[in-house]
Amino acid sequence: MRALARQPTESMNASFVRTILLSGLLVLQAAAYTPSVSLISPRGGQRGTEMTISLSGDRLYEPQEIIFYNEGITVTNLEKVGEDHKTVKATIRIDADAPLGEHQMRLRCKGGISFQRTFWVGQYPTVMEKRSEDRKRDLNSKFEEPQEITLNSTIQGVADREDADYYRLQCKKGQRLSVEVEGMRLARTMFDPYVAILNRERFELVSSDDTALLFRDCAASLLIPEDGPYTVLVRESSYQGTGACQYRLHVGDFPRPTAIYPPGGQPGEKREFTFVGDPTGEIKTVLQLPEQARKFEGLVKNGDWFTPSGIPIRLSSYPYFNEIEPNEGAKDATPAEAPPTPVAFHGILSKNEDKDWFKFSAKKGQKLRAQVYARQLRSPLDAYIIVRKEGDAKQIGNNDDAENGNPDSRLDFEIPEDGIYNINIRDQLYGNGPDYTYRIEIATRSSALSATLPYGERNNSQKWKMISVPRGNRVGRVVNIGRSNIGCDIDLDAPQLPSGVQIDRDTAPRSINTMPVVFEANPEAEIGGGLFKLKVKDPKSGLTGPFSETINHIEVNNAGIFHSYSDDRLAIAVIEEAPFHLELEVPPVPLVKNGTMRLKITAVRHGEFDENIRVTLPWRPPGVGAPSNVDIPKGKNEVIMGINANAGATAAKWRIFVTGEATGSKGPILVSSSLQSIEIVDPFVGGTIDLAATELGQNTDLVCTIEVHKDFSGEAKISVNGLPHGVKTTELLITKDSKEITFPLEVSSDAKKGKTSNLFCTVVISKNGHPIRGTAMGGGVLRIDPPPPAPKNPVAKKKTPKPAAKPPAKKRLSRLEQLRLQSKNDN
Repeated sequence: MRALARQPTESMNASFVRTILLSGLLVLQAAAYTPSVSLISPRGGQRGTEMTISLSGDRLYEPQEIIFYNEGITVTNLEKVGEDHKTVKATIRIDADAPLGEHQMRLRCKGGISFQRTFWVGQYPTVMEKRSEDRKRDLNSKFEEPQEITLNSTIQGVADREDADYYRLQCKKGQRLSVEVEGMRLARTMFDPYVAILNRERFELVSSDDTALLFRDCAASLLIPEDGPYTVLVRESSYQGTGACQYRLHVGDFPRPTAIYPPGGQPGEKREFTFVGDPTGEIKTVLQLPEQARKFEGLVKNGDWFTPSGIPIRLSSYPYFNEIEPNEGAKDATPAEAPPTPVAFHGILSKNEDKDWFKFSAKKGQKLRAQVYARQLRSPLDAYIIVRKEGDAKQIGNNDDAENGNPDSRLDFEIPEDGIYNINIRDQLYGNGPDYTYRIEIATRSSALSATLPYGERNNSQKWKMISVPRGNRVGRVVNIGRSNIGCDIDLDAPQLPSGVQIDRDTAPRSINTMPVVFEANPEAEIGGGLFKLKVKDPKSGLTGPFSETINHIEVNNAGIFHSYSDDRLAIAVIEEAPFHLELEVPPVPLVKNGTMRLKITAVRHGEFDENIRVTLPWRPPGVGAPSNVDIPKGKNEVIMGINANAGATAAKWRIFVTGEATGSKGPILVSSSLQSIEIVDPFVGGTIDLAATELGQNTDLVCTIEVHKDFSGEAKISVNGLPHGVKTTELLITKDSKEITFPLEVSSDAKKGKTSNLFCTVVISKNGHPIRGTAMGGGVLRIDPPPPAPKNPVAKKKTPKPAAKPPAKKRLSRLEQLRLQSKNDN
């Protein structure tokens, strides 16, 4: 059964094409697609200020707006710079209470939406690193000639190859001096920064490379031991920097804790949290947690300044218990009374070889999941958990790392009987420290749904993640579906879309994990866009799940992902008309299992557009194969794509679409056809092929048994495939009443000798003038033997006289036989 937002008809499609052709596509001469933003300068700004930023890249024609993912930044002016369409200038106003840290953004132009980029909000004024007039080298690369700065500043600089940047400031004894570097998080390139604070003798008082809290970025903090000058050093950790290794260095007397306790809370809760890891000691502060369960980071303020970046806090409605020391064994497990599930526990592995024990009550048959949150909350802890029944040494289960590279433990288990159970946690390598915080959640394994868009290409998670729909055209996407602890059909809901945009999709049956979706904009749709929430839904139970998207900003081959961002909103926009659109023609006959079909793709070109169009079939029904792509060559308008269905293809009615990607003088553009129906059915004809054997130069017959599984009208063509060299036959005809057919095989004297296996027969049935092609039978064998050798001339043999028969040799008697004979003679 289909669940369609809009089902185009043939008449609608024809009208759609005519509207495009008559809509006056003069704007195509100025259209540019897929704007590219490669650099934002400066990379950040100060709260409560207004500033101008520059966005540089390519194809930045007719900029319309900057889409920010978070509140706090307003664009007051946006304009192009020059006529090369490579730079856009924006005036922005940063609110005084704008969230500190990373703000995701995209530039929307009339021709599309850029990749996601980042802008950073800080609390200090920005100072640029001093560089030469030609900007090719810096002027602070010597310890003896540093750049002088003042406390509570943010410096934007570049860590070039074999470069070390020095910044000097005056400090007082007992003063806290903290530094934090935003390098990898700026999401421009693979950049592993290193920072250190040096005294006047160039001795490193404190340094930092990688941190659990900031991943590849770094931070350090100390209490100044004596009055005097202190120098901050920033470089690439292995001196392998480039001009793209930009950084923002925060230097101030702000607090820089490394962990927060407890690391979780309930939405809407107001409570005291303890920040640990600051050189001044623990800092306690009251935080108001948001009402909605979402990502939240705790910031601590000490004096006039906040930490530059926060520490994640897990929000959940579960009741929670903080560990009460000592709790190193089952007898001392926290809390005193075992709570039922769902429940959460908090703790810190602060001592050498520390193990923390907790207890909870559960009922027989409960299917539970224990999930640790440590690395996900930026703790250095590599958790290892064990679940046991209280008083029983036998383990119910244990776990180190969850799946998909997540180092946090996750254990699914079933309760064998009513009672109290223990869960204990330790670091896999028995690491410990004041920042080894964790949260454990134990709850019933619940059903969940999710959806996302697949990668456009390897190491480029952003390609085609923006849904830019040209006016009067379509764009299709394949949606990946996730189901956890549930098997169900899936609907895709789009409560809100840009004005003039509709989606076409079917209900995805429970047997598949992907589904095709086509977005279509009418010719009069207003150019515009934004961030929109989609969701997936089980039409039977009503269970819903988010359509979320993860953007990997820094991803290096098999090395992994170094900076990413996730959100449950998609960037969708209506853009200018495309220079072509696609029509897919599926023959009005079924595709049989073990059969083939030819799809016709037509490009309707507009204006002077004449470029090559690369066509793909992004989504295929289960068991259907197709080439990776086919091309509509420059100057041509049609191409045929052959597809096939294997023996395991799912027999059902589906809908498919094709996508065409072209690159013109003003950038790449992607459009799609509408969804078109295709039916996969079982073969009409089957059967077997009998073994055939002959000699070179001797003709023979290949006999096939015919089994008609489904009636068809008229005659069908049947042919043999896979014959060896030197063997020929003819195409024959069968009807629905045929039971057997014999192919006459002509075998030449130079035919390939030996056994030829895997002969197969193909059948072509014609229905309403369209062929239904399929393999009817296979596994045939033809054996061709060489002729026997010619007999040689006989040679007369001399007769040898037969020797006289010899008397039989006297049999030697055994001792038993001798005794019997002697006894007989004696008698």
